[in-house]
Amino acid sequence: MADKNKPTSWPEPISSNKRKNSPVKNKLKLDKANGKLMGVCSGLANWSGMDANLLRIIFVLATIFGFGSAIIIYLAIGLIVD
Repeated sequence: MADKNKPTSWPEPISSNKRKNSPVKNKLKLDKANGKLMGVCSGLANWSGMDANLLRIIFVLATIFGFGSAIIIYLAIGLIVD
């Protein structure tokens, strides 16, 4: 019988945890509780670590200067995610 305090020649196996090494820390979800319209900007803010108000301003500016294309992207995210 082997002594538990005695060092062995083989190292202990490391448990495989795929989520631990994953570059994405959490899954993208809509945050309807903190959201204004559909929860897209607050969900993106939670996922990326940015401020939700900054993302809202970015979407407004992208809508104005992108001739409304950001609205289509916003709606697509809102309908596809979660």
